[in-house]
Amino acid sequence: MVRKIMFFILFFSLIIWFPSQGYLYSQGGVDRKTLKRELRELEEKTKALVDTFHKVVQLVGPSVVSISTEKKGQPLAKRRDSERRPREFGPPMPSPPERPLDPHHGFDYPQHGQGSGLIIDERGHILTNFHVVEGFEEDTITVTTADGKRYDAKVVGLDSKTDVGILKIEGEGFQAAEFGDSEKVQVGDWVIAIGSPFGYQQTVSAGIVSAIGRKGVIPFLKPFAYEDFIQTDAAINPGNSGGPLVNLRGEVIGISTAIATRTGGFQGVGFAISASIAKEVINELVEKGRVVRGYLGVGIRDIDDELAQTLGLRNELELLTEYGLPSHEGAFVSEVWEDTPASKGGIKPGDVIIAIDKEKIFNAGTLQRYIRHIKIDSVLNVVIVRDKNTLNLPIKIEEQPEELGERKFASIIQKGVPEEVGLGLTAQALTKDIASSLGYEEEKGLVATAVQPGSPAEKMGIEPGDLILQLGRMSVSTPSEFRQALTEAQKEGGPVALLLKSKGFLTITP
Repeated sequence: MVRKIMFFILFFSLIIWFPSQGYLYSQGGVDRKTLKRELRELEEKTKALVDTFHKVVQLVGPSVVSISTEKKGQPLAKRRDSERRPREFGPPMPSPPERPLDPHHGFDYPQHGQGSGLIIDERGHILTNFHVVEGFEEDTITVTTADGKRYDAKVVGLDSKTDVGILKIEGEGFQAAEFGDSEKVQVGDWVIAIGSPFGYQQTVSAGIVSAIGRKGVIPFLKPFAYEDFIQTDAAINPGNSGGPLVNLRGEVIGISTAIATRTGGFQGVGFAISASIAKEVINELVEKGRVVRGYLGVGIRDIDDELAQTLGLRNELELLTEYGLPSHEGAFVSEVWEDTPASKGGIKPGDVIIAIDKEKIFNAGTLQRYIRHIKIDSVLNVVIVRDKNTLNLPIKIEEQPEELGERKFASIIQKGVPEEVGLGLTAQALTKDIASSLGYEEEKGLVATAVQPGSPAEKMGIEPGDLILQLGRMSVSTPSEFRQALTEAQKEGGPVALLLKSKGFLTITP
């Protein structure tokens, strides 16, 4: 009996002892009391950072507002139940290659939406995104401040080129946010995003700056849009658009605008318009309701491997050799719009702008920033490289129009027999009569006469009446030259690039 009792005592002792030893082993031999003590010590060391986050939110939060928009004559109470919950009018989403998405989630002007904004002065002017209030200028816009008060707002000014809008609410003594210098932002900086994702006001998320100077973020932008985005992993979701991205000083360095996603929700890649872009237009929008700016009228690209492949070349080095460029510095002109300062001054697709006056142009971004600040009616000396020669072109800057539509042709005069030349395109040589009727005097090339629906040519954006100057690296002026050049391009594989007079370089993979 005594032996049995001793056995059970030993057995239960082992049951109690082994788990405790296993726990200590799994924790590296540190017990719970030690861990709690060490955590308290670490908390003291991180307290300064945590307090920083607290104080940033306390400082900036009162300047952040929630914005709701609604079409007049569409009261929620009279809608079907399925339509009563507002659709989140959140950040437009860049297009992943596998899933192109419309910036407005498949609708142009919803009946109602949501977004965020930022109070920028004591008088009640509010900065938000253009796309948050686009289409609601004559409708109901409601602003809810951080203290829960609701105000009717009106649109003061909009600028689609920067995706910036200004609203105004009545009152005074509002707490305005302060802007920081977005030019000093570095990758790895801590940032905080504040806004109203999915309608939840005063929502705060934190992360770091993942990249700076991002371009090509938003698809389907109008010509001459200005892009300079800060990329962050701070959570940005539909409804955050127009809210601030701030540094740890409580200074606004960006305006939340877009997300890259395959699901419709945040996946770790968000974008904010840099504060430098926003600040350039705020005063004009407040005072004039619009932005008056000069322009050249060109589409531009950086000189790199991606451009080289677009043009049917293997890499940047081959591009430099082909165009006679000493380095990759400069802005490659891929498009020239008709009836613009560039077209009037003689700039052509394929030119490389390397300097303006005495200012060196390093890339497309440098050129864009320079032109944004040029006064209207100024005459610039634009230095270009064309056919391996350096030229100086005097260009008179004009006011940039809101819309720059491409040239459209209702019909063309056909002389001779158009031929199918490939890519779903029918074309013919440019005759004297056709050149005269279309304004193509002293030009050489092929005129598109018909484009097959759904064909590569249609996907490129080619229309009847377009003048084709070049396929790949070869000039083309007859159907046979086009077919020969197309055969050569297809042998090399990769995309096919066409140079059109009015539309610049168009590229597609057949």
